[in-house]
Amino acid sequence: MKISLFVVAALAVATAGQAAILWDNNIITNGFNGRAISPPAFPNIRVVDDIIAPVNWWVNRVRFNILEDTTFQHGGTIEVYWYNDVNGQPGGSQIALWTSTSYTRTPVGSYFGRPAFEYNVDFGQLLVIAGHYWIGPRHPNGSGSGTAYWMTSDGGPDGAGTSTGYFSLDAGTTWQPEGAGWHHAFVFEGDPVPEPATMLAIGAGLAALAARRRRK
Repeated sequence: MKISLFVVAALAVATAGQAAILWDNNIITNGFNGRAISPPAFPNIRVVDDIIAPVNWWVNRVRFNILEDTTFQHGGTIEVYWYNDVNGQPGGSQIALWTSTSYTRTPVGSYFGRPAFEYNVDFGQLLVIAGHYWIGPRHPNGSGSGTAYWMTSDGGPDGAGTSTGYFSLDAGTTWQPEGAGWHHAFVFEGDPVPEPATMLAIGAGLAALAARRRRK
């Protein structure tokens, strides 16, 4: 797995326990729309939807619902790219890029005569600083004919109240909004970063436990 990050990345020791859903845009598609996301048919397209991290997050997995032309080859690599938010839309240059070969691809039905897959992309443990971002997936090594499509959802409990998605036909130089209420099917998983006071309390508790064990 290769990870290339510019502003929101850090590796850390994995924390114990089950990862939680940090952002739920609903992984289950509503079956209405899908925006092309990958080469070879669309080498310069970028498609994003927004997320809001109210606190710092440790992200270890992102899941997408992606439709594929039957002759499309996914190429064994997936990218997740990031843009900052500028006045409610993606702006500026790309700020981060996660490139991974560590993912699973599970069939989840079909739409428009094409198979759909749930992509589970594993990133280990990466730090996302609190803020408003725009993210999207892409198969940089896609081949064959046709393309893949990032399917839409109802926005779930988190995305439904945010802006519609955006797409770019010139690799992120300019952006255009999707249709009203057009949300993409994805989920972020991980854990919030503990606040300093919480970390101190945990440290104090562990120290007290160790002291009791020594006395025994």
